[in-house]
Amino acid sequence: MTMEEKKSKEERYNEARILHKSLDEKLQMLQAKPYLTEDEELEIKLLKKKKLYFKDMMEKISQET
Repeated sequence: MTMEEKKSKEERYNEARILHKSLDEKLQMLQAKPYLTEDEELEIKLLKKKKLYFKDMMEKISQET
């Protein structure tokens, strides 16, 4: 059994929620800029993908029995 499997459903959900929130805050900071560099535009795309990953993870965890 891995460390991840030993964590409770609630612990795993909370970790995913915290990471999702952190990514969202970074994303909002970048999107508030009047203009973006190419690197920042790429970072926004990556942040959105990571956010979606953690949102999906939270959904999956909440569906577990």
